[in-house]
Amino acid sequence: MQRRLVIQLLTALPLWMASGAGAQTPRGRIPRVGILGSTTAAGFASHWDAFRLGLRELGWIEGRDLVFEWRFADNQHERLPRLAAELVADRIDLLATHGIPGTRAAKGATTTIPILMASVADPVAAGLVSSFARLEGNVTGIAFLAQELAAKRLQLLKEAVPGLSRAAVLSNPRNPAFSSAMFEAMSTAAVALQLQLQRFDAPDPSDYAAVFAQMAARRMEAVAITEEATLIANAPELATLAVQRRLPSVGNTEFAQAGGLLGYGANRDAIFRRAAVLADKLLRGAKPADLPVEQPTQFELVLNARTLAALGLAVPPAIRLRSDRVID
Repeated sequence: MQRRLVIQLLTALPLWMASGAGAQTPRGRIPRVGILGSTTAAGFASHWDAFRLGLRELGWIEGRDLVFEWRFADNQHERLPRLAAELVADRIDLLATHGIPGTRAAKGATTTIPILMASVADPVAAGLVSSFARLEGNVTGIAFLAQELAAKRLQLLKEAVPGLSRAAVLSNPRNPAFSSAMFEAMSTAAVALQLQLQRFDAPDPSDYAAVFAQMAARRMEAVAITEEATLIANAPELATLAVQRRLPSVGNTEFAQAGGLLGYGANRDAIFRRAAVLADKLLRGAKPADLPVEQPTQFELVLNARTLAALGLAVPPAIRLRSDRVID
């Protein structure tokens, strides 16, 4: 009787271990999560830290229950396909990335390993997934409708600077599909706002100072920063250049935190932390096609009062009242 009980316990032990948080894969090894970043390691550090924290809160202890493999393109998108192929060759169990270029490179590298888009602009329009709700293939994640956000930011900029008539739009030509979609959406909104827009391209951070000098030379009165990964990663420098050139500016919330005048959008750290919930499900065996692409539902307006003072502007009271956060 005792011998039979011991055998039953020994038989059940592997199943019990596999059911716990941070369980090893059925292959008997620690799961490997590949991270494919289009910026530098420092550029999205806080976002990937939020992702790791989210996984840790769900029971995945790094080094014990999972291992991260990191690859960063350092703003050179042409490197992404090779880096994605390296991760696949490392026998990862999940490939997490962000943005259109990173997701496209991941899709080109594997059709079997689950791909998690931690944050991407309208993946349906970009051709990355067929729909938000009914997925096919190995891709899922969290998306935001960047065109709508871009148009809203332009509207807020016009409200903050009522006499505004000429505005620059800063884009990254290394991400052409995204940049073109953003400028098209903003151009449509600009018609109703009676704004003249001009697009300025800056492929590398080393180009930023010269591009802002061009804006000043062409008498731009403000600048809108598109929500592109490389530009987000270099928000402090862009915000500083905007103030130096006396240009009221708008971007996402991180941009305002970094010194831009206005920021509007979802909290990106919170998005990456939510992506950890999807990663947890995928690591436990869920299929990407069974996890609909999610979208953030909360957005905030951030006003940087220090930048407002530096520019010598008096923002209409309505903007200040509508702001969810004011940075003093």
